[in-house]
Amino acid sequence: MNGIDIATITRTNRINNRPRLDFYAGWMEAMGFVHGALVQLIPGQGGMTFTLYNENIRSYSELHRSTKERGGTLIHVYLYRDGLNFCVSGMPLNDAGLAWGDRLLVRYEYGLVRMRKLPPGEATLTTSRVAGKWLAKSGFVPGAVLSVGAIPGCITCELQPNGVERTAELVKYARANKLQLVQVQKQSHKLKSPQTQKQPYKHGVIQWFDVPHTCLEKAGFVTGEPLIATYKYGSITLQKPNFAAVGF
Repeated sequence: MNGIDIATITRTNRINNRPRLDFYAGWMEAMGFVHGALVQLIPGQGGMTFTLYNENIRSYSELHRSTKERGGTLIHVYLYRDGLNFCVSGMPLNDAGLAWGDRLLVRYEYGLVRMRKLPPGEATLTTSRVAGKWLAKSGFVPGAVLSVGAIPGCITCELQPNGVERTAELVKYARANKLQLVQVQKQSHKLKSPQTQKQPYKHGVIQWFDVPHTCLEKAGFVTGEPLIATYKYGSITLQKPNFAAVGF
């Protein structure tokens, strides 16, 4: 099994912005990264590689020495309230040229996870169903209307202010420019409570919309395949991950 994901560099505190990576993923156990597993972290230009060394270690001291020679470190997977976790801060991230706010494209397979820095700009991983709390922060709140256009390799979604009130105008605009109109939906969900606290689940709302199939076809995408969403207020661009561009 191979897959892709997204990671974000956070910070240890608000004073010095020391970079920190707290990475959680539901696929980690299936890829061998179980609680307590020994992992070799090797920083590289603009990213990191995590290699599982949980079994058949001939010499821990030799592994430690060779890891240090490559500028890396040995870490353990641990279980926190959100699930299995890679936690890294300080020097390994500095050596990789990573800073607070950087987004990383993640490629994983059994026993191996590689992370590489994405180009500047907010980005997240999505599919033909675009969903997440980040939509509301970008203006795509439930009920909002957006226009969706496509060219080979790229889909662009633009927020249309007062879209419901401008329905007749926007329909003409969409037809003239070969665009599709979509409305943002909402879905209630249960927010996970910390495992250490006996609290009931809280309910939240996630915004979502589906990219029209005709736009997927025009862009050359397949329903459900992973896409990188780059976004700013009022605009979302969807593209396939460019692995070569980020150093994979």
